[in-house]
Amino acid sequence: MTRMPALLTLILLAMASQAQAGRFDPHQAGYTLYRGKSVLGEASVQLEAADSPDCYVYSYTARPSWLFRWATGNITERSEFCVENGRLKPTAYRYHRSGIGADDENFSLSFDAQRQIVTDHTGAEREWPQGAVDRMGVQLEALRLVEGMSIPVEERRLTVTIVDDDRIKDYTLAVVGSETIEVPAGRFETIRIERINDPRKTTRFWVAPALDNLLVKVEQQRKDDPVIGIALKSPPQTPAPEPAPSPTP
Repeated sequence: MTRMPALLTLILLAMASQAQAGRFDPHQAGYTLYRGKSVLGEASVQLEAADSPDCYVYSYTARPSWLFRWATGNITERSEFCVENGRLKPTAYRYHRSGIGADDENFSLSFDAQRQIVTDHTGAEREWPQGAVDRMGVQLEALRLVEGMSIPVEERRLTVTIVDDDRIKDYTLAVVGSETIEVPAGRFETIRIERINDPRKTTRFWVAPALDNLLVKVEQQRKDDPVIGIALKSPPQTPAPEPAPSPTP
C-alpha cells in the first residue's frame, strides 16, 4: 500500500498555483483527497508574503477524516523561500505528521546560500545542488511548463532537482495534452502534465488556465493499486489584506 506521506508529497509536487507575474500572489485553496471511490479527507494550501521583500511562506495542511486520522494523523508542510531573478531560493523547510510511525518521517531542512549547504534536523550537512528546491518549491518551479515559453506547449519538458529528507532526486515533468475534466469545484478545460521518469508508478495532474493555472486534479497509481488523488473542492481565494491601524488621535 502506498504510504500517505509519499502521496502527499506528489500532490504537493503537482500543485502549480499562479502563472507568470502572479505566480507568487498570495492565495489559498481547498482540496478533497481520495483513494479509489473513498474520500480520505481534505487539504488546504496557502501562499503568503513573508516579512522580507520578495520572500514567501508556502504551507500545506492535510486533515484526514476520522476513519483514517488514527493511522495518518494530520500532515503539515511549510516552505520558506525568496525569489531572485524569477528563481526560488529556499531558506527553510519542515515536514510534520502525527499518527502511527510519524517520528521516523518528520524532518526539517535549513539552506545556507553562502556555503551552498543543506543542514537537516539532526545537524547533518550535505551539498546543496545549484538550483535545487525543497518538496514544496518544486510545484512553483513546475509552472514554467505553462508560462510564456516559445516552444509549443505539447513539447514542453522540465527537470527539477529536489532536496528531500535524506536524498537528492530529479523529477522530469512533461505536458502531454489538454483535457476537459469535472471536479467538485466545477468543470474545467485543463492542461495535463505527467511525470515521465518514474517507471514504477503513474503520476498525472491537470492545471486549469481559467484559474491562472491552478491545479484542479492529480492522480497516482502504482501497478494495480487503486488510484489515489486530489481534486479541487472550491475556487481559490485571495486572503483579505490586514486592516490598516487606526490613526492615533
